[in-house]
Amino acid sequence: MRYSLRATLAVLLLAGFPVLMLAVAGALIWLEVEAFHGHPFTAIRLGFLAVPVLYVLVTALLTFERSHDDVDGVLVTPGEQPELWAAVRELAQEVGTRPPDEIYLVPQVNAAVNEETHWAGLRVRRRRMFIGAQLFAGMRVSQLRAILGHELGHYSNRHTRFAGATYRGRQTIGRVVNGLSSAGSGRLVRPIFTAYAAVYFQVSARVSQQQELAADTDSARVAGSAAAASALREVEVLDTAWWVFLNDYATVAWSSGYLPARMTEGYQLLLSDDQRAEEMASLRENPPSRPASKYDSHPPMAERIALLEAAPAVPVPPGGERPAMDLLHNGPELLDAVLITGFTEGVSSKKKLDWASLVDIGVRDSNQAEALRILRSRRLDDLLDLLDAGRLEELADPTAPPEARARPERELYRAQVHLRLSIVLHAMLAKAGAAHWELSWSGPAKLVLAEPYAAELDPAVGAAIDGDTAPLRALLAPVRS
Repeated sequence: MRYSLRATLAVLLLAGFPVLMLAVAGALIWLEVEAFHGHPFTAIRLGFLAVPVLYVLVTALLTFERSHDDVDGVLVTPGEQPELWAAVRELAQEVGTRPPDEIYLVPQVNAAVNEETHWAGLRVRRRRMFIGAQLFAGMRVSQLRAILGHELGHYSNRHTRFAGATYRGRQTIGRVVNGLSSAGSGRLVRPIFTAYAAVYFQVSARVSQQQELAADTDSARVAGSAAAASALREVEVLDTAWWVFLNDYATVAWSSGYLPARMTEGYQLLLSDDQRAEEMASLRENPPSRPASKYDSHPPMAERIALLEAAPAVPVPPGGERPAMDLLHNGPELLDAVLITGFTEGVSSKKKLDWASLVDIGVRDSNQAEALRILRSRRLDDLLDLLDAGRLEELADPTAPPEARARPERELYRAQVHLRLSIVLHAMLAKAGAAHWELSWSGPAKLVLAEPYAAELDPAVGAAIDGDTAPLRALLAPVRS
């Protein structure tokens, strides 16, 4: 089927979606009226089903008509961020569309342009651009221009005047179907709309894929072909690095009541860490692939990159090699405020710490909690007495899988008891000020022991596991007194 014909059919299907909703609602009302004429009690029973479903359908219809998303992040005005707004307006002019009415910086590794529409998504009320804070923290100006040029290109209608409506339609219908699935009564009629949506997505998939490629062409034209291809690769790196950063660093002391004082600075330090460079380079060279589907709105990433790299070279505009952060006034402070909006409501109660203190406290408290779990109301002397008696099995991990517990006793228990006893001892030494954890952007925090523990603790633990706890008791005497 020709592209323009698919686009036209997709728009007709989009316009038919609210008609289907009205038809289903009308059928329910007709059934209810007919039932009241002949079987009033049946009508009452039917009403317990029909009324909630009608409510869900009316709500969904209003959602379809008022297609806009709740906004997270930080709104930035032209007065606050003149250079960013100037760049976005220039990009909009170059791709042939109007600029957004609002720009929000958001805490996701993504950029998007959404619209508040009516007339089934065919007429636009308001256009909003969303730009991920992580893109500013990790990209060059040329790469960010490529990402934003691509998103604006979705609405340029260069390929066909129906392309923008088709793109909006996928967002709108997906929102409505998801809304029906989240409402109890909506699940009763959801299969009808899911089937309709499947037809729409299949028809519009090719339109959307062609539009993605057309938007990639716009991206290369406004930012340079090398920047457009590298931006697609870099998004994968930034996304992977963000989840590592979020799970292993930013929230390391969350349960202790702390967050980092300079979050953006930490994310950039992780991205620039020398020992992670090889891992990130490999991810850039081989972006992850995802299984293809006939409903995919995007061509495979490898195909998009290959087409950009094979196209005639377009030079990067002057100034494109600057850090994207240069487009922002008070960039680090602004991005910190944006990233905080991605956390739960409990964020307001958290205190701010420098990175070194944050990691030390977070790992220390986690280690302390694990030590208490291992001790289970016992004292350290109780553990040492069990070791003297050779009863390693009572100190082993009771949650170990059955196949692990079936291994030879000595081989299994030595490793388990060594780890569990070390955790308890590290917690004790940290509490006494003889141990702390040192921040490393290359991997897990590093335990630093004061002397003589740095040299003597591990051999003493080994001897204790073999049944001689005297060296360990003597070594710990100063911190236990």
